[in-house]
Amino acid sequence: MITADRKVIVCAAGLKGANFVRGLVNHEIRLDRIYAYKQPDDHSDSFFSIKQLAETMQIEFRESRKPEFSSSDLIFIIGWQYMFATITPFSVVFHDSLLPKYRGFAPTVTALLKGDTQIGVTALTPTPGVDEGPIIGQLAVQIAYPIKIKTALDLQSDLMISLATQIHRQWSEGFFTTCEQEHARATYSLWRNDADYLIDWSKTASEIVRAIDALGYPYSGARTTANGETLIIESASEVDDLNFEIRQPGKIWTLDGGRPLVVCGSGLLRLEDCRTLNGARYDFRRTRIKLGESQLK
Repeated sequence: MITADRKVIVCAAGLKGANFVRGLVNHEIRLDRIYAYKQPDDHSDSFFSIKQLAETMQIEFRESRKPEFSSSDLIFIIGWQYMFATITPFSVVFHDSLLPKYRGFAPTVTALLKGDTQIGVTALTPTPGVDEGPIIGQLAVQIAYPIKIKTALDLQSDLMISLATQIHRQWSEGFFTTCEQEHARATYSLWRNDADYLIDWSKTASEIVRAIDALGYPYSGARTTANGETLIIESASEVDDLNFEIRQPGKIWTLDGGRPLVVCGSGLLRLEDCRTLNGARYDFRRTRIKLGESQLK
């Protein structure tokens, strides 16, 4: 059973980390210490949310990328982007995919881009290899499209919290049950950079909608250019296609109530909400524009 010198420590970063900490508190799991750090590309201000929650609940909080703990502590690691100097018997990493599928970076984005109808989370023991450790537990959920990335991440956060309560119960009894991954079935998800947010208008309309939804908040947003200005596309919807004799993806066909209809590799998209980089709404006033023709700023 749990003794007084064994602690529950959370190492959390990003929106998933903030949701995770909030969920554990709501499930009345006593947290002894929380580690967090600021991420420059985090648009959700999760660091401050985690810090404020810790202060409200009187949980010890440390801003650090180098957590400290003992071998008997239960360590929950969520959204963390740095290696640990020491791995303990009760260190648990949460990965937002059903391993061994999508080892690596931004697996939920990859799953939505591919149109997966099932997403999930895995709790695993950390090892030097990328997401190769033994599995402690997994949970999955079915999804339907269209779906925004934040909705998917919220669903996964709920799964992680459910999994964490199960693992906390095992830890209180002094053991973890694990199983090795089927390494031969592993697939991988590459890291993403600014260029990966640029919309490729040669893709199908449905693929582009999935990309717009998958790259939105808390990520930076799918983007294109119009007359040399960078735009973030917040939302779009498919409309009935037309039989163009010569198809030229990225060209605006017409305006529908001020919203442009854009030719895709196949299909037509209506851009429902476009923003400038400073967040101002962008309204199209003419049709003779080819999106994505110039370089991103």
